[in-house]
Amino acid sequence: MNMLINVKRGRYTMPTLRDIASRSGVSLSTVSRVMNGHPSVAPGLVTKVLETAAELGYEKTPRNNEKQTLAVLVTWPSTSESQTQRDSQFAMMFLHSIYVTAERLGYHLVFHFGTEEGKINSFLQWQIATKQFQGAIIVGSYLAMERTYVESLQKGDLPFFRLSKAPTDFNAPHSYVAVDDYAGGYKAGRHLADLGAKSVLHILGPSNSRDALERKKGFVKACEEHGLRSDAISFFQGDFHEPAGEKCAQELIRRGELPDGIFAANDMMAIGCMRTLQKHSVRIPADVRIVGFDNIMLASYVEPALTTIQIPFDDLARVATEELVKQIECPLRKTTRVLLDAELIVRKSCGA
Repeated sequence: MNMLINVKRGRYTMPTLRDIASRSGVSLSTVSRVMNGHPSVAPGLVTKVLETAAELGYEKTPRNNEKQTLAVLVTWPSTSESQTQRDSQFAMMFLHSIYVTAERLGYHLVFHFGTEEGKINSFLQWQIATKQFQGAIIVGSYLAMERTYVESLQKGDLPFFRLSKAPTDFNAPHSYVAVDDYAGGYKAGRHLADLGAKSVLHILGPSNSRDALERKKGFVKACEEHGLRSDAISFFQGDFHEPAGEKCAQELIRRGELPDGIFAANDMMAIGCMRTLQKHSVRIPADVRIVGFDNIMLASYVEPALTTIQIPFDDLARVATEELVKQIECPLRKTTRVLLDAELIVRKSCGA
């Protein structure tokens, strides 16, 4: 950290807002507005002030007995109000356990959600530059937003832990705890093949989600290894939201062709597809078998109950939070990588 030297007292001192103003060449009032997250400052000035604050090593001075803070940075971008609501509901599967664990360890949380463009707002820039939190947990694997978070945290010299595997093209090793998405997709494909499916369809997750891409790879590999030809495997582009599953079912009805089995990259698309097929008198599992991914609560309540791949949400969130706090309190700890199993939960939608 670049500290300012107090010559008269012969010791290091923390930089002040006046120091930031002097170094960046802007007024003290402008620096104050930036540091308080005031929206009236032009974006260019905000960036200049925050970069200067980070360069000087400006940090928030905590009050006595004040809890330390962790940031939860959610990567999922949404393009509509309804999708934002769905993404927020899914995020809560992780966030509750993160909250409980953080409180137990003496930390409180701040939250930020991603954007489709993969950009962070000036308030988060300020929080990172001035170290308003001690570390961060990155939830989700949308590539653009995830990369922006990682680069910003690295630049701000803040520790972080991710709830998904790091991309292979990231230079530095990153700590993570993740579910094995590839293995989960493989289990779904093997299960449908073992049940005798000769043709299968995969409702894809978003093309910018690494989790979805891993699930696809595992599914295709299992199908190929269990005797399905490549022309017996078809795909429908989805986005992790229920309407995508509905559209897939409508397309299948329009074409008049049903595969023996359907694997959706998440439960909400599987449920959307299943309900729409049922409205058109398609019997599940007699006419088509369906498998999802996540094991959200709704999966066991739909009729028929949905066969799915289980994500251990509580374990992922708890381990990530505990390991991040250890990393904060013991900065010399080695990179931690934890990969948890994705369990196949068999229910009636696949006919097993």
